[in-house]
Amino acid sequence: YSLLRIVKNILNKSDIENFVECGCWKGHSTYCIGKILNESNFKKKFFVFDSFEGGLSNKNDKDINKNRYNQNLKEIKNQKKYFFSNFNEINELLKEFKFIKIYKSWIPEGFEYITDLKFSFVHIDVDLYQPTFDSIQFFYKRLTKGGAIVCDDYNSSDFPGATLAIDEFLKKNKVSFFYDTPLGGCLIIK
Repeated sequence: YSLLRIVKNILNKSDIENFVECGCWKGHSTYCIGKILNESNFKKKFFVFDSFEGGLSNKNDKDINKNRYNQNLKEIKNQKKYFFSNFNEINELLKEFKFIKIYKSWIPEGFEYITDLKFSFVHIDVDLYQPTFDSIQFFYKRLTKGGAIVCDDYNSSDFPGATLAIDEFLKKNKVSFFYDTPLGGCLIIK
């Protein structure tokens, strides 16, 4: 609900630029955002980046919560499989939205296609430290004044790397507004 309210708030601004989602999993949030954009006669592009390969990537040391139990190999395999998404299914789900452009790409490699664009809204939902860090590093400098970044995995006990990546970014960059929601996730306004 909060994510969709933020999208609607951004669309109330006068100069709307592109939207982007890093990590779309099954396309739930992508579809809901697409519906809102469609109803608002959105004239820009909504870019979606996901690898669509094998589910959750391997965790590194920054992605492991040392205050929780260690996952065994079966649990790791099941978690990776749980986060699998299918490119063709996502394309079918989103085909009604002509303004959505899906890139089957690892982050940040796929960003090379959009280096000269500005963004009003960025949704980061990539679970792990490195793609979260790479996403916020790339998009914050391309974010319009008053634009928003939402990180879905901030304060998630399963994905501490996302929190670490955002916290490291915030230590080095001035933002107008930062809010971490009580049940996980955060909002950054430029």
